[in-house]
Amino acid sequence: MALKIVRWCILTFTLMLAIVVLGISGHLIAIRPTDYWRFAALAVAVSSLTILTFPVILIVNTMFVRDHRISQERILGEAVWLTIMWILWLSTAANATRAAREHFFAGACSFFSGYPNKICNEFKVVEAFAYIIFIIMLCYTIGLMVYEFTREESQDRWQGQAGRGLETGMKEPENAASTR
Repeated sequence: MALKIVRWCILTFTLMLAIVVLGISGHLIAIRPTDYWRFAALAVAVSSLTILTFPVILIVNTMFVRDHRISQERILGEAVWLTIMWILWLSTAANATRAAREHFFAGACSFFSGYPNKICNEFKVVEAFAYIIFIIMLCYTIGLMVYEFTREESQDRWQGQAGRGLETGMKEPENAASTR
């Protein structure tokens, strides 16, 4: 149950940030339609992928997982997809950082006034949100894998004990325990 709540919170928050990145990157492309910034195009593509796939993950895990046990294949599939997504968000953030350093010097947002200040701040917002989404996705993927590996060990331990008759209170013969 805790995994469902954590998943909902993290993926919904990431979805909201991706919507903001999509809007700002779309604006950056719209102001220079012939010679657009490539990081903005990458940000539009990655945020669109996020907006299209994260609701599917949330809906599938809510509608089709009736009990509190989630299959190992679903968790590993989600972890693989989230790994792809955090790599894409990292590349978006790195490209936004490179573009901001090429077009604006350090502290340029306060130096400019008017329209260039707005553009500079939009660069910074895309850069910051892309890094935030990257960090959230990386931490969630690591947490998901830790959850999966620790859950698997505890289930194997339980199944191993159940196979020995420990749930009935019966003791194993001493010579059978020594042969293992």
